[in-house]
Amino acid sequence: MSKNNLFKIAIVACIASLTGISCSKTADDQPTPSVNVPNDLSQSQSIVSAASTKISVAGSNLQLGINGHPLGDAPYIATPATKQIQLLKDMGMNWYRINVTSMADGSITVPKLFSPLLTAAAAGNVHLLPMLYPRTLSYSVSESASYKAGKEVGANFAAKYGKYFSYYELGNDLDLKALLPNTTGAAQANYDRTKFNIIAAYLKGMDEGIKSKDAGAKTIISAGWLHYGFLRMLDWYGVKFDVVGYKWYSEMEAIAPNPPNDIPDITVKLSSLFPGKPIWIVEANSRYKAVSTYEQSQNTFLTNFIAKCKKNPQVKVFLVYELFNEPYKSTLEGNYGILKWTTQYTKWANKTVANNLLIN
Repeated sequence: MSKNNLFKIAIVACIASLTGISCSKTADDQPTPSVNVPNDLSQSQSIVSAASTKISVAGSNLQLGINGHPLGDAPYIATPATKQIQLLKDMGMNWYRINVTSMADGSITVPKLFSPLLTAAAAGNVHLLPMLYPRTLSYSVSESASYKAGKEVGANFAAKYGKYFSYYELGNDLDLKALLPNTTGAAQANYDRTKFNIIAAYLKGMDEGIKSKDAGAKTIISAGWLHYGFLRMLDWYGVKFDVVGYKWYSEMEAIAPNPPNDIPDITVKLSSLFPGKPIWIVEANSRYKAVSTYEQSQNTFLTNFIAKCKKNPQVKVFLVYELFNEPYKSTLEGNYGILKWTTQYTKWANKTVANNLLIN
């Protein structure tokens, strides 16, 4: 599969069941109190009625996609890659953000799952966005050693898979690792500088390592809430990432317009801070609360935020978090899916927002 029909982004998320690595969409990426937080495999059968308003990106350059964990989590292992890709296509989605972990030689740890996904994505003209896990990042080494380690991971991965991808996401939630307690993340002073420098050196190495083996590659680094200070510091450090990735959830959207933040539109804020970089919303969803109202609140938040992103031409891609419910995880993480299980891992139903994304 050529770059013309499959873009790439390296994304490091959670290959939980096969690697022991996990990620959380619960407390880790929520605003802290200090900032005033006021179906069947052949056919999916929905059990909720479709709302009258469809979600559309017509008239804009915005592309839609979704997050998934196809290289390790049970709902995805039970669902063929061809079916996962067809679900995306049915909802007009162009991108599938996946988490990948590489071995010392750059090889992905689960080739038997990755290979059919590559084939299905190419056949369906869906671009995979790999988030590459910084598996050798250590906070007990020097900046130069950290740079070298990151460069090796990036170069080895790109040497193996550069022909499949054009975009790579470098790491996941690294803004949280250096963030000082009770800070917003907007300013340099909000970060442990020693830890930040080690992270920045590693990311600089990853970026340069990837581009040394894949000259046309574009890299993404992401942050969330008001942690754009982390991304600005990476720019100043000399990390040459190409795309601003951002994570935005419903409580952030509710809180950000209020004093002292005064940010009615996070995309406008990011455009002002990074005028030369495309913006990708790499994760977005409503926080899970009551079962009885969650589908409505999820649909409302995603519909409104996608509409807001459509108005900003600097925002190029919007990725919902995530495809399937993962019921074995905590309450929040277990229910982020836009598809829910009626019979675990064999039959599913569309949630309201999935019905509103259907293009047929």
